[in-house]
Amino acid sequence: MRKVDSAFRPWLVLALALAGCNAVTREAGPDIIFHGGPILTMEGEQPAYVEAVAVKDGKILFAGSEQEAMRRKGANTVVKDLAGKALLPGFIDPHSHFIDSLALADRVNVSGPPVGPASNPDEIVAALQEGAAAKHLKPGELLLGWGYDENLMPAGQVLSRAILDEAFPDNPVGVIHVSMHGAVINSKAMELYGYQDGMPTPAGGIILRQPGTQNLQGLVMEAGYLPMHAKLPSPNAAQEMAAARSGQLLYAAAGVTTAQEGASTLQMVQQLQRIASQGGLIIDVVAYPFITELDAILKANPPSTFGQYRKGLKLGGCKVTVDGSPQGKTAWFTTPYRTGGPGGEKDWKGEPSIPVDAIRAMVKTCYDNNLQVLMHGNGDAAIDFLIATHKQMAGADLAKDRRTVCIHCQFIRPDQIADFAKLKIIPALFTDHTFFFGDTHVANRGPEQAAFISPMKAAIDAGLRPTNHTDAFVVPIDQMMTVWTAVNRQLRSGGVLGPDQRITPYQALQAITSNAAYQYREEATKGSIAPGKQADLVILSADPTKIAPQAIKDIKVIETIKGGKTIYPQP
Repeated sequence: MRKVDSAFRPWLVLALALAGCNAVTREAGPDIIFHGGPILTMEGEQPAYVEAVAVKDGKILFAGSEQEAMRRKGANTVVKDLAGKALLPGFIDPHSHFIDSLALADRVNVSGPPVGPASNPDEIVAALQEGAAAKHLKPGELLLGWGYDENLMPAGQVLSRAILDEAFPDNPVGVIHVSMHGAVINSKAMELYGYQDGMPTPAGGIILRQPGTQNLQGLVMEAGYLPMHAKLPSPNAAQEMAAARSGQLLYAAAGVTTAQEGASTLQMVQQLQRIASQGGLIIDVVAYPFITELDAILKANPPSTFGQYRKGLKLGGCKVTVDGSPQGKTAWFTTPYRTGGPGGEKDWKGEPSIPVDAIRAMVKTCYDNNLQVLMHGNGDAAIDFLIATHKQMAGADLAKDRRTVCIHCQFIRPDQIADFAKLKIIPALFTDHTFFFGDTHVANRGPEQAAFISPMKAAIDAGLRPTNHTDAFVVPIDQMMTVWTAVNRQLRSGGVLGPDQRITPYQALQAITSNAAYQYREEATKGSIAPGKQADLVILSADPTKIAPQAIKDIKVIETIKGGKTIYPQP
């Protein structure tokens, strides 16, 4: 055997070592490389693109040139050609009610077009009857519908207890209001949930009466709805895993990889914890305990356990509801509704949904325990109260980085936006209202105030990082529709509501990616495509920043990827 010259031996050893390293690198390269389409990273304040993204072990390994990405390719690396489709970071839901997705399949959609089939009480009843037949509903069994909006009914027509009694004399029936802050129930449902003719209306509640009597008309809202809301059925332990998967697929089909459960009771938290412990979460879920059960939840889940994911579930902080919904005329304003109250009240401004002392006490508890607070406030009086409560409970450092959020925050005034900027309060806005309820707001609040609803541009101009949500299932989970409403602000009836508050497609995308990650204190791991961040991604049929603004709502989700794994492929 030929001997190797001693002077050459070190170079040979180095060459063999490098060859070995190269073999290991190629064998242990990225799991997948994406290329061949626009890759919008959402890094920075202007659209920025890379040619390729490499993913390894659920995280982004590389984002840059295609040549450099391919240089990292291993023997088992999958190379995915986007074929001109757009790759973006997975969408982050700033506010919805995830737990409702588990029960949605068991409820009947009675929404008005284009969400559902019903545009008058007769069509609502027909939809309920069709749903009852499909469920083979037996006498005594509960039937629930969702999506009722009296504002879309023909003039003078409303759903009532009497209508539901006639159609369903042997079954408890409840039709949940589109605001999710109330329902219309029949007599059997009143028996089931403890409502009685002549009962008092609780503080912060709405219970409509039949004209000239104390008999219940059927509509209960806000605090008047809580007895029913607390007892709404949910899938049992045997059903919850399958129900959770179906619910999550509604989010994944919209490109959402992180969702919110925005008002959690103790039972809801326990159910989500069971699902998570069994590996049932394919997306991340952030739950916020609701004011009515905060003490019980904190007893079982000390503040030190908040803010950490456990198998996809995180307790994010606290949720309090200050007022109701503007479309239900239960939002709390400083000036009267032009159309009176939900029960015909005169000089009606709305009112707090929960006694204000209870709200203040909860906020103090959460702030004292360094827990994030999500405070639902729609009307400007509710937002005034939010600001005052923050100042009262925040201590000496009013601008501490608490990530306090105003949920909905729709009728915020310019002076309140300035206060938010000083106090570092995040507005989680709701531009879908411009399309779905904009005409109602014009009627109820007048064109000037309605035009400033969910003022994304004003918030951005003030240096804030607003987010934008669906409040599902007030409106469907459709992130491209949400982007479209922020960019166009089109009314259902035609025309534009507040054209000066339209924003760019990129800004609208920030509200459901990088800004939403910031809202959750997850900006280091989510919200953009950058090395080290989670490989939560979505493939769209087109780049929202590159097409006509009116066409954005027609963009389709092709694939949703969570931690590098596909959880939703377009059928």
